[in-house]
Amino acid sequence: MTKRALITGVNGQDGSYLAELLLSQGYRVIGLDRTPPPKDLPSLAALDAHLVVDLMEPGSLEAAVRQVRPDELYCLAAHHFSSQTDSNRSGRLEPFLRVNLMAPSDALEFIATELPSCRFFYAASAQVFGAPASSPQNELTPRNPDTAYGISKSAGMDVCRYFRTHRGVFASVGILYNHESPRRGESFITTQIVRAAALASTTAREPLIVRDLDAVVDWGAAQDYVRAMWLSLQQATSGEYIIASGTGRTVRDFAEAAFAVVSLRASDHVNQEGPAPMSTRIPRVGDISKIRETCGWDPAIPFGDLVRSMVEAHLQQLAQGTSR
Repeated sequence: MTKRALITGVNGQDGSYLAELLLSQGYRVIGLDRTPPPKDLPSLAALDAHLVVDLMEPGSLEAAVRQVRPDELYCLAAHHFSSQTDSNRSGRLEPFLRVNLMAPSDALEFIATELPSCRFFYAASAQVFGAPASSPQNELTPRNPDTAYGISKSAGMDVCRYFRTHRGVFASVGILYNHESPRRGESFITTQIVRAAALASTTAREPLIVRDLDAVVDWGAAQDYVRAMWLSLQQATSGEYIIASGTGRTVRDFAEAAFAVVSLRASDHVNQEGPAPMSTRIPRVGDISKIRETCGWDPAIPFGDLVRSMVEAHLQQLAQGTSR
């Protein structure tokens, strides 16, 4: 019997790759986003339907789940932030809570009472750990979120645990570390770096200014991570999983890899906005032992291949005149 999946945030990086994966597995896929599908993602035309829904509206996700009645619900839509600004600490908490907490909570309540066969995936974030006390982190590492985004995602994890433990819902959580692809949004530092590399290979540009070249990040490929999401819902029981590469690299490492693709030196094109921060922050790096042992998942796309694919995508956009 053909499974039906509903993906929130289907227009985004993760949602579009997940839709393609599920379609290849023979699913009927319904996408949900706050805008119509973009023209540069023709694969989304193969969806059974694309629902335009604003999750800021109370009850909107519950209504969509009631309409679609999916076998699997992937809750990927999120109110995001940029690591290059302070808006995630100074902005209002309400939009984070509405999209990242209340909308999934409404859906889980409906599943618990009216659609108990539906399996639910919640995309959490390594931001739930805040400034961790140890590295690498695993599923038992204490959470200590210090941003509005992290707070809302940590609360979402608690809600999933409640419905899993006390209401009998199959509710799995992926604690996602940084993951990239040619579809990564423009506000992310990785996209800014690969775009700078592509531009620098064609014309003289002002240097890209970043906050901290020595910041350590656990970067993986979005295509790998959506496969982990899907695998988590194919298990006998639900649970929480770290989804990461397991390796920490600096922003400088990422920049050097990106500029090497176009035979340039990152140090000539990427600068830090001020003196190197005096930081003793323990890096967020994930321990993927549990998902490896439980789901048989390992990342398949090497870091160098990931960065190269991103730079080459931006070079192609420049050649086609579609890069901003």
